[in-house]
Amino acid sequence: MVGDELTRASRREHALYGELAAVYRGILEALTDERAPVDPARLAAEAARAEAATRALAVLDSVLAPLRRAGRAPAEVLALWQASAALAAEAAVTNRELLSAARARQARIATRCAALGAGRQALAGYRPAGATTVAVDRRA
Repeated sequence: MVGDELTRASRREHALYGELAAVYRGILEALTDERAPVDPARLAAEAARAEAATRALAVLDSVLAPLRRAGRAPAEVLALWQASAALAAEAAVTNRELLSAARARQARIATRCAALGAGRQALAGYRPAGATTVAVDRRA
């Protein structure tokens, strides 16, 4: 890989790390917005985007890693690699934050479900033995 090809691959890598960081930020926002329910379809689509970016980055890494280890590249490419490393670090931090947010939201949901289950059991205790629920039309 030489010259323009190396620069194009390095630009692509930089763009993919930027996309990955943006996807992770979007998922994090969805998980931390308590005013809105989490849309599973949106999360699935964002997860698919993250997976696609990760796969593309793995392919690029297999090509760029040996060149990075050699340490010889044009200044523009070296600058792109540094910028990509910063974006990769940002994406990693955001990924850890979103995992933590997902676990916290999951714990809150489990707590709410447990409270609802306890309430349902308490209400069942007030129902007379053998009673069935019957709908009554009070308008009649």
